[in-house]
Amino acid sequence: MQTYGGHEPARTVHHLVPSASFDALAAGRGGPGTLRFLRTTEYSRRLLLLRALLDTTARTPAALGPLPSVDSAWDVLTAAQERAPEEFRELLLHPQTGVWLGHGLRLLHRTAWGDGPLWTDLGHLHVVCAVAALRAGLSLRTTVPLRDGAVMFPTLGLARLPGRPRWGTAEVVVADGRLRVDPYGADVGPPAPPAGDGPGWQGLRRLRTRVAGNPVDIWLDDIGPYRDLSEPLPPQRLDPAETAVWQDRFHRAVRLLEETDPETAEALAEGLRSMTAVPPSPHGLVLSASSGDAFGGLLTSLPPDPVTFAVTLVHEFQHTKLGALLHLLTLERDDGAERHHAPWRDDPRPLSGLLQGAYAFLGIADFWSRYLDRAPRAGRALAEFEFALSRRQTREAVRTLAADPALTSHGRRFVAGMAARLDAWEEDARVRPGVDAMAAFAATDHRVEWRVRHLAPAPAEVRALAGAFLSGAAPHPVAAPTLAPDTTRWTHARTRLIRGLLAPSPEAGATGASTADRALLSGDPSAAAAYARLLAADPESPEAWTGLVLALATTAPAARSLLHRPELLRALHRELRATAPDHLAHWLVGARRRGPSG
Repeated sequence: MQTYGGHEPARTVHHLVPSASFDALAAGRGGPGTLRFLRTTEYSRRLLLLRALLDTTARTPAALGPLPSVDSAWDVLTAAQERAPEEFRELLLHPQTGVWLGHGLRLLHRTAWGDGPLWTDLGHLHVVCAVAALRAGLSLRTTVPLRDGAVMFPTLGLARLPGRPRWGTAEVVVADGRLRVDPYGADVGPPAPPAGDGPGWQGLRRLRTRVAGNPVDIWLDDIGPYRDLSEPLPPQRLDPAETAVWQDRFHRAVRLLEETDPETAEALAEGLRSMTAVPPSPHGLVLSASSGDAFGGLLTSLPPDPVTFAVTLVHEFQHTKLGALLHLLTLERDDGAERHHAPWRDDPRPLSGLLQGAYAFLGIADFWSRYLDRAPRAGRALAEFEFALSRRQTREAVRTLAADPALTSHGRRFVAGMAARLDAWEEDARVRPGVDAMAAFAATDHRVEWRVRHLAPAPAEVRALAGAFLSGAAPHPVAAPTLAPDTTRWTHARTRLIRGLLAPSPEAGATGASTADRALLSGDPSAAAAYARLLAADPESPEAWTGLVLALATTAPAARSLLHRPELLRALHRELRATAPDHLAHWLVGARRRGPSG
């Protein structure tokens, strides 16, 4: 960091991505050395973001409200960096510091809005200064903003000041290795040493384990306002019993990861710094997320077992690695239109989102390929299915990526590396044919339902097609459909049923699968008629239309062409409600589409 005001010329630092690191990352890998490189580049980025925030704040009238000036903050930060560079680096690289920097800049540029006065978010700068001073052994007296009568000190904990206004200020004193908030009033601060809880203080908790014999400590954040991906959150404290469960499952997940993939476990230990606990989905599914602003951090609900926890860690760590690489290199120049089918998502995705998802699932497929031979006998079939499905899904997405002209030269090389990794698994004989067929069915199920939900043939063409049917003529070719996104919730009932069949459990019956779904998966030829009955009750049901198309394609080879245009059958039935769906399907299979694929 340079003297504030620009009296000294800023040094320009260029980071060149080593070819070996790029190729390792492209293959979904990247060991601890690569992660150390990415942490170095992310530190440079955080310094730039910090300088941008300080400069923009200084130019914005009243941006810090009643708080000290930018100049005073700059002096503290510069002194802390000079006195304790590694401590300063760790604080600036704290994931929640990155989220705050991104949020603060968006507020200043008016691309985001806060829930309080501007100075309550920008003034977090002085909270960071207080922690930097404490870490560096400096003395400091400053004023910090309160949010809901409390203030969160990154890497330390939350101070609560009873009776204070929602948006207020408090004095902070750092001296003799201690930090005190409101020293002449409530006098709140972390216990010595700074760990655990105390009067008016909630300490930031840790999850602990070991990798390659070395201790690994990460933060379990349930109180920091910047622990989310964007907007500040109120504290949601876990109770001690819940924290103990997190500790146990995290430890067992990391142990499992170290047993199956030591290099990834060591890379994770090098790069992961913080985990935010979030509630599960209303349907009990694990929710997880990560952000380019929060390198080294992830959000997740509590996974139910070590395997699911390990998959979650791998999934989000893939996003972390790719996000850091994207801060260095441009892999695609797309317009951001949400138009692609992502085999693991219910909604259309932009090219950037498809790339992120494909990279995450490349890592997931890698995990399952390594875990396969370690899976217990009772879980072997499900592990084969998860490997076969993630491999198939990622292959489909990588083919879409490779065909897109918006990839840059770096992007083409990166996607080629992903494809090469997938090629190595193509002939993996450890997946039994029957299980592989189930994975193929699940992938087709998702693709067909995505088309049913999100693609719409031109109304005029559908009306003309209906006229041809009524006149007894043969179906004629129709143009490619257009995107018409459907935001209603999917059930994924058939894929959930497959998982339940492969790994029976007390919960296996709670899949939401219909009688028709069970008939289809059992090979019962009456499945098509069962779906027709469902459509008679609800002619718009995407799940029933998907099931009908799958059932017809299973029993009548000629009907397989419907897998590539199921949306046309649904649209045609809207014009011809009195005609049985299977009757329309058998008439329609002679049609041929013209133009590019939708």
